[in-house]
Amino acid sequence: MGVQHQYSSEATPSHPDFQLPWIRNVLSQPGLELILGYLRQDTQQDSNTANPIISSSLFTQTLAHPSGIRASLIFRLPSTSPDSVSEWEHCYLFSIGSGLDGLKGRAHGGLSSLLLDHVTGAIAHHETGEQAIPPVTATMQLDYRAPIDTPGVILARAWPVERSGRKMWVKSVLEDGQGKVLVEAKSLFVKPRMTTMMKI
Repeated sequence: MGVQHQYSSEATPSHPDFQLPWIRNVLSQPGLELILGYLRQDTQQDSNTANPIISSSLFTQTLAHPSGIRASLIFRLPSTSPDSVSEWEHCYLFSIGSGLDGLKGRAHGGLSSLLLDHVTGAIAHHETGEQAIPPVTATMQLDYRAPIDTPGVILARAWPVERSGRKMWVKSVLEDGQGKVLVEAKSLFVKPRMTTMMKI
């Protein structure tokens, strides 16, 4: 049975990093629906959850600490992207610490691909019916536009742009508080064949 998301029309983050005015503006947009409320990342969480959005132990354990990914909030908004093939885009707010630096005060470039793969994988899973085995990443092309300052909060957005059989293409961006695109990507996800799913 697929995962059933519980949506709420309000997002009220309690983490101090999410009290910034620009975040309040983002969370007050019309049509916003909360997917997963504020997650504390200063204590380890159980990775054996049925929810694929948070079940990755990389996010719930390894990176979840005060100098890593300090907090996150997951929601969706009505899509405004002209190339979207869905009525929704999925969004994540990530509060990131200096323990993710490549250079002092700048997040490692690999963090961008990690975050965008996580976000695009979540919406691909949702858009393909949330079957037991989610779609897998086949390719991802990233364009780095500007460095990500740490510590700080960034917004990740993702939306599907094309479907063909078992394939889905998803675009995504990381933005700062001024809406500036820091990194953008296009990913291809492939839905596993039923025969493959039966062998797993």
